[in-house]
Amino acid sequence: MLPPDDMHPLWFQIGISGWGALGVVIATTVLYLVYTLVMHLLGPRLMSAPSVLSFTLVALFGAIAARAMLGNSPTLLGALIAIATLVVLEALLGRIQDGAAKVLHLRGPRPTVVMVNGQVIAAHLKRRHLQADHLMAMLRRAGIHRVEDAELVILENRGSLTIVRAGEKIDAALLADVDGRRLVPEALIGD
Repeated sequence: MLPPDDMHPLWFQIGISGWGALGVVIATTVLYLVYTLVMHLLGPRLMSAPSVLSFTLVALFGAIAARAMLGNSPTLLGALIAIATLVVLEALLGRIQDGAAKVLHLRGPRPTVVMVNGQVIAAHLKRRHLQADHLMAMLRRAGIHRVEDAELVILENRGSLTIVRAGEKIDAALLADVDGRRLVPEALIGD
């Protein structure tokens, strides 16, 4: 594509018009909000047991979003505007979430008991958008060689696992905010 006659060729390559800048800000904002929603819904599943498909999904989403953010002809200034918009949105959303959590006493997903005495709690996995085969893969990666060796498994809010192995106990204070705490046998809770 050639630059218009009234535009310097260098500005055509690195600059952006006012309307183009506004388009970058709008596209970046919409795609950031969509991405945030997708990660809120599927993030723990995608991060806890990453597969080739989930990695591909995240990479494709990023490529599509980046292209859509920058518009018809990506430029240096357009990219800088998109990056600045993302930084501002992240800061604003963080403050909004912190404020809403304080006012409404809301929190993100709570750590959740997903296995007790080697038995998977399917309803808790489903609520966190995780399948039993992903949980088993995570247990193998954590060095669990027999299911019964995992006395208690807690899926943390970021997708990692806390595992209490056979013969170990967990402090009651560490279970205070855990969803499904009532399912933990008293024998596993230390003094």
